[in-house]
Amino acid sequence: MTIIEKSDLPYLHIYYQKDLCVLFCRWRMPVELVQVSEGYMAALQFASHLDAHFWLHDLRLRNTYCKKERHWFTHTFVPAANKLLGGSNFIAYLVSPLQRECLLQKKAKVNEPVKQGGENEPVKYSLFLTVHYFTNEHDALEWLYGCRVRIVS
Repeated sequence: MTIIEKSDLPYLHIYYQKDLCVLFCRWRMPVELVQVSEGYMAALQFASHLDAHFWLHDLRLRNTYCKKERHWFTHTFVPAANKLLGGSNFIAYLVSPLQRECLLQKKAKVNEPVKQGGENEPVKYSLFLTVHYFTNEHDALEWLYGCRVRIVS
């Protein structure tokens, strides 16, 4: 197992695990929009150097997104990721069961991107970015591996 690490931000640990072809972003605490944007852009820069298209964001120690963060993600991060990474990109979000419930309740109230299927289905933010939420790291990594296999085939 080869791990390539990025210098840590105080609230986010970023590393790439070469054998899995996965960029791990482990949030360490609740953050504000400034830290969210700094963390995502640091991860994006790191990913662009590694050509990393499969990410796992561990949000279990972090707060859930607010409206401003969702807007920033959709209107700033997604276009930047499309430009820097190109191709197909996948983010598996690892959340606690309580965070998962909060996310589902917020999605019911807010106009989120159209889902492909039921409530536990991936969400496409663009032609090039798909995200999915998990409460189990094994399931998240399995989904990322499946996405990678489909892209390579």
